[in-house]
Amino acid sequence: MPTISDFLYGALYQRQCRFANIERFIDQLEQVLDLTGSADADTAQRRIKAAAASLRGDAAIGSDAEAARELVARDLESLGTVDLSEIGRWETVTERLDDLAPRIQRRLADAGLAVTDAPLRVVEEFPEPFNRFTWSAFSPDREDEENFGIPTGVYFRRDRLRPLYSEALFAHEVIHTVTGQTDPEVFAMGLEEGIAEVLGTCYGSLAVLTEPVIRNLLVYGRHGAERDKLWSVYLDHTRQAFLLYREFGLDGLVELVRRGRAAIHDAEKRLMTGTHRDLGLPRGNWDEETTRLLEFSTLGFLPSHVFSPLECLLAINAEAGLTATEVCRRAGVDPDCGRPVLEGLGARSALFVQDGERIGYSNVERYLELEQASGVAVMRYLPPGG
Repeated sequence: MPTISDFLYGALYQRQCRFANIERFIDQLEQVLDLTGSADADTAQRRIKAAAASLRGDAAIGSDAEAARELVARDLESLGTVDLSEIGRWETVTERLDDLAPRIQRRLADAGLAVTDAPLRVVEEFPEPFNRFTWSAFSPDREDEENFGIPTGVYFRRDRLRPLYSEALFAHEVIHTVTGQTDPEVFAMGLEEGIAEVLGTCYGSLAVLTEPVIRNLLVYGRHGAERDKLWSVYLDHTRQAFLLYREFGLDGLVELVRRGRAAIHDAEKRLMTGTHRDLGLPRGNWDEETTRLLEFSTLGFLPSHVFSPLECLLAINAEAGLTATEVCRRAGVDPDCGRPVLEGLGARSALFVQDGERIGYSNVERYLELEQASGVAVMRYLPPGG
């Protein structure tokens, strides 16, 4: 039977919450929700809703910690509205991957990539010497098999399996199994990760995931605040790969992958020197959904409006015409605590202008409208921790 954790992640990737660091958000939840126990979909939904209610207090908010509990409760309430029956169709995420991975492979194979010989291998820990890394998944190539005796395939750590996320990660990892077939002795550089994001995460996983789910995966995974540097590196190289995609389409990227890692290294150099248009790759096959995902994640999304929990709670209530005290009361914050925070926030964020005690001008309402229209949180909070 699935665990509460499975249902929680299944809900999470179907909603765009306001938190800006997924690991810290989960850390907050573990204080009020046992993620390890098994449950059916209805039970999981009830427990998520109960956890949200347990975070709420009656008194006015007077600290960042209290503001964080309120914002986490709101995100949990949103997650509690998701229909979890689809997640409950599989007993384990491994079974889910076994069923869905072939569909991803077929989509990529139809695009011209030889990804069918990439067996899924779920392990307790990665074989040496890769057991030192904290990755969720990796794809050893023929060189690793010859040097370390590791059979090729796509390896997942069992404790890192997540519904929805693991399907996208599988799509990403199988791209690496193709590049390693040509010149496995060449060590992968960053652009290969960016190409795997374009061809795998954004294109291949569309075989089993919806566009909104993939968009949420990209926001949580690539646009988080104060997360491991690796994720911003992935995003930077996805921007590079998007340049190639815009110029050559899927056909060009597929051909580049087939040429191997030395060719990808050369393409990375050409991107940095502005000569990538001369790579001699075929042009064709721009996929509309993939294009939208890439435009959104590399160009359209605003990742910079991240605040402390108390700042965020005040900011989303800073409507033009209200006094600072009225903003605080609307946010449920003690005015003695909130007024100085609000004044400092206006000066630093430029979201609104405070004229004496009153909010004179504010773009907050426009950003809230933007969030409503796009289904994506722009003004986000950083949960405590780290």
